[in-house]
Amino acid sequence: MMKKYLPCLFFLFVCSILSAQTPFKVVGYLPYYRFSWLNDIEFQHVTHVNISFANPDSLGNFSVSGVSVTNAVQKAHSKGCKVFISLAGGYLTPNQDATWNYLCQPANRAFFIQKIVQYVQAKGFDGVDIDLEWQYIQDWYSPFILDLKAALAPLGLPLTAALPGSYRYPEITNQALSAFDWINMMVYDLTGPWNPANPGQHSPYSWAQDCIQYWLNQGVPAQKLTLGVPFYGYDFGVSPVTSFTYRYIVSLSTANAQLDQVGNRYYNGIPTIEAKTQLALDQVSGVMIWELGEDAFGTNIEYSLLRAIRNTAGPVSAVQDLPADALSVYPNPVQDQLFINIPNAVEAQLEITDLQGKLMHALHTDGAYTIQINTETLHPGIYLLTLSDGKQRKSTRFIKS
Repeated sequence: MMKKYLPCLFFLFVCSILSAQTPFKVVGYLPYYRFSWLNDIEFQHVTHVNISFANPDSLGNFSVSGVSVTNAVQKAHSKGCKVFISLAGGYLTPNQDATWNYLCQPANRAFFIQKIVQYVQAKGFDGVDIDLEWQYIQDWYSPFILDLKAALAPLGLPLTAALPGSYRYPEITNQALSAFDWINMMVYDLTGPWNPANPGQHSPYSWAQDCIQYWLNQGVPAQKLTLGVPFYGYDFGVSPVTSFTYRYIVSLSTANAQLDQVGNRYYNGIPTIEAKTQLALDQVSGVMIWELGEDAFGTNIEYSLLRAIRNTAGPVSAVQDLPADALSVYPNPVQDQLFINIPNAVEAQLEITDLQGKLMHALHTDGAYTIQINTETLHPGIYLLTLSDGKQRKSTRFIKS
């Protein structure tokens, strides 16, 4: 068969094109203390599961509070999910805080990152999520992220972060921000137990709109954002203010599933979750859930918020690796012209990024067997080439000499 050749395309509007072509992500956090719900969670409606949280000891050895993650990883994998390990967490003990500060210092960082990679590979994780927040963000954060990205990218392991809905820590440089494959926006906790004099909705739809615009204004492309939604609420009718699960509020009355407020209890019901999912479909690349174990199950499964997301976004596509022979490049190292062979001639999206996650080239293969790309404008270094057809993905590296 005669080979097709495509020139390299430089998209001035690449963000909008990639946003439309990137498969919609449904990212669900799964804390270890929800593992008892593994048989109830409908993982088939989730694309990525973030098991939380793993923290290191002083020797860099990781543990998820001493709980085995094997069953959770296997369960999610069996339903086609990619499984990430989420490191750190919104609250660290003083000892955990001191350990992170010690291991992320320049003299210890290379060793620590090696321990992260070893842990990820040993447990069968598909990527790493960083959930360091607020006072735990130090000057070492950005150098740590860049070094971790450089270690994970050659292995085809994505790196993501959970960041506040409408605040960027000043310690995060532009280079570090661009290193994340995507950012999970935590668009909840606008108010809560720390502010009992300000009762109300902690995750309103209007704030979701504001947060998306905030991160777009920070220079993060739409295809690198997921919109965080809560599966929990706050009860301002008690002192101290306490949280409750969506499952609990529905157990009181199934009519509550259609509301966002019952008395002094505030949460997101089905209509708001559906509206936010549509907002994410229109403007970013997916939704993120904190957290999967708080949904309605059992006799109330028809009121599930995860099902509401599925019903709005449509069935999710499991992300599987393409066959090993599905992608090859030559010459490697390359100087001016790179040839990419796709033996099965899939119609897919092709992206070239540097090891900091910066998008350098993007094009649609249109079922081509061989693609020729001009690489004269690339600086010398290592680059990651990723081919995705919306259901499967394959990555490989090449060197620009």
